[in-house]
Amino acid sequence: MADELSVKNAAQLATFVREEDLEDLEKLSKDLEDYAHKAREDGRIYLLQQYTRLMAIVDPEIDRVKKRFKRENLAFLRKEEKRLKKERKTQKDSGGEA
Repeated sequence: MADELSVKNAAQLATFVREEDLEDLEKLSKDLEDYAHKAREDGRIYLLQQYTRLMAIVDPEIDRVKKRFKRENLAFLRKEEKRLKKERKTQKDSGGEA
């Protein structure tokens, strides 16, 4: 059982993404785009292809992380709403009996 928890915790830590990570990915995407434009202007076709390929990897990852942050935020708000409703109900029940 403890081994299962360790594996689960390791998997969670491996997928933990911070907002700073997202910002770095967005910066990387912008830099790659700038490099691609520069390579196009210089006629460096091979580098243009490579930068384009890297952008095709990074940009969907940025979208995935943004969507994940939105889902996590929505889940947090739903849990808070549920907790507050339960707290309010508990207060009403204890206040009515006293």
